[in-house]
Amino acid sequence: MQRSISNKLIDHIGEEVMIKGWMNAIRILGKLSFMVIRDRGGMVQVVIEDREEIEKVKNLQPGSIITVIGQVQESKQAELGVELIKPKITVEIPVTTPLPVEYNKPELNAEMDTILDYRPLTLRNQKISAVFKIQATIVAAYREYLTSQGFTEFFGPNVISASSEGGTELFTVNYFDQEAKLSQSAQLYKQMMVGVYERVFALMKCFRAEKSATRRHLTEATQFEFEMGFIDGFEDVMDMLENTVKFIVKSVNEKNAKELKTLGVKSALAPEEVSFPRITFREALELYYKRTGNDERHEIDLSPEAERELCKYAREEFGTDFIFVTHFLRKKTAFYAHPNEENPEVTNYFDLLCREAEIVSGGQRIHEHDMMEESLRLKGLNPDDFRDYLAIFKFGMPKHGGFGMGMERLTMLLLGLDNIREATLFPSDTKRIASVSIKRKIVPGSQLVQKIKSLFDDAGVKYEYQKHAPVKTSEEAAEVRGTKLEEGLKALILKGKKSGKNIMVCLPATEKINMEKLKGIEGEAFEFEKPEVVKEKFGVEVGGVPPFGFLMGLKTYYTESAKEQTNSNFNCGTREESMTVKTKGLLELIGLDIQFI
Repeated sequence: MQRSISNKLIDHIGEEVMIKGWMNAIRILGKLSFMVIRDRGGMVQVVIEDREEIEKVKNLQPGSIITVIGQVQESKQAELGVELIKPKITVEIPVTTPLPVEYNKPELNAEMDTILDYRPLTLRNQKISAVFKIQATIVAAYREYLTSQGFTEFFGPNVISASSEGGTELFTVNYFDQEAKLSQSAQLYKQMMVGVYERVFALMKCFRAEKSATRRHLTEATQFEFEMGFIDGFEDVMDMLENTVKFIVKSVNEKNAKELKTLGVKSALAPEEVSFPRITFREALELYYKRTGNDERHEIDLSPEAERELCKYAREEFGTDFIFVTHFLRKKTAFYAHPNEENPEVTNYFDLLCREAEIVSGGQRIHEHDMMEESLRLKGLNPDDFRDYLAIFKFGMPKHGGFGMGMERLTMLLLGLDNIREATLFPSDTKRIASVSIKRKIVPGSQLVQKIKSLFDDAGVKYEYQKHAPVKTSEEAAEVRGTKLEEGLKALILKGKKSGKNIMVCLPATEKINMEKLKGIEGEAFEFEKPEVVKEKFGVEVGGVPPFGFLMGLKTYYTESAKEQTNSNFNCGTREESMTVKTKGLLELIGLDIQFI
């Protein structure tokens, strides 16, 4: 008998079929038992009445490989509209080891670290696997649309001899006793390929040695790379990008309705009839100021708060979750960004924002040799390090442009996920390599003090540091510092009552945590972590915890009221060392790593 797939059984009601898959769950209820089999088509219930058949499976654990021959019966209550009755069961590979994590339940109540520690198993969870089913559609749609527009796919190198963008955030590898680099992007290679095919795209790995543990960043990511020649202006690139994104969103909505329902989400709004709004960088800062009163008009880049507000504006005013921001300052953009013809202080460059953050950067590239060489020097780079790249501009390069779009970040924001690791099969970051945990070295509080000082110094944020007698309470701290109690910023480490995950909440010393509000956001109740656990896991004593959750790998919330204080005073790793800093400077420094409640 030929094997049938579960989602095709609706066409075989009343017939005898054979299915193969993993046992996902079993319920033994006396004379009547139920077993759920998972295969690539979904889940199908098997109704077991025969005592001998029940004996075959009653002691099995989820994951056992099962073959079932049975009769297809209509069942309006079942997910696929059918179930199997009168089964004959063959246990192909029995699993008897209890699950370390209950991936077979609809909701996987575990913290991110636990989910990643058992990644081969947790990927079997319905909700988690739905994310990557959708991601596969995103990739297929990207390829399908660009191929239809005359683009050729290419495959560039990941191991290179020198930096592809001139930055310092590079991983080095030993390459036959020579030092090589892991590529930051396919930028230089896709520009080279424009000289071959005119229109090219790629799906490439990129590596960034950033010591960032934010919910948006990875050290290994996947980029949708794109470049097109003979453009009239960088608007042509934006037009092609907009059409590509709309095609991707439409494909997800059409092909992944089941997965979106499983996740309980709707994909980002991108109606075909609505053009993505386009505003300049200066206009974006002005708009943010008018809508919020926060004045960032002197900044050279968009803050996370500004990005969120601009996306909110796009949704409210235009009915789309996407918005272009154009004409970024030349001192902010890469060396290959083409200066604007009317105002050379800005470039013909753009970001595309979605829901709350940037998902694409791109624009027009410099295509003339002398201008490119001058731009390299302007950025403090040595043209000799880019000889192969520069050579292509001596032999005919058309006016061209392109973009890079993060696959994992697009997936995250398209589905409204909370963390980019939820959209990455086997994430690598500062704590993991391909989801496998690197043994975490606990940084003692005394070293945290120096780390925080370095962060402020590197960012140019002014602060005052003082050493004093040990303190245990906020009142004692305010007295010994000689500061206002309400300007004390306390950092508290909590533990989820169900998941056991740790988070940090930072708030003024005069306030208490709104546990009910936190429960509404996180979906579970929290309690204070035990002092001895805080010391063991994070290397600091309660009372000395600094408000820098990302330094300890913690998701961090700040209360809205914490933003309102002019100054923030806090213990910075020990009970006898404190810092005072302008609250605005503190929040700007760690803005990517916090959420407000």
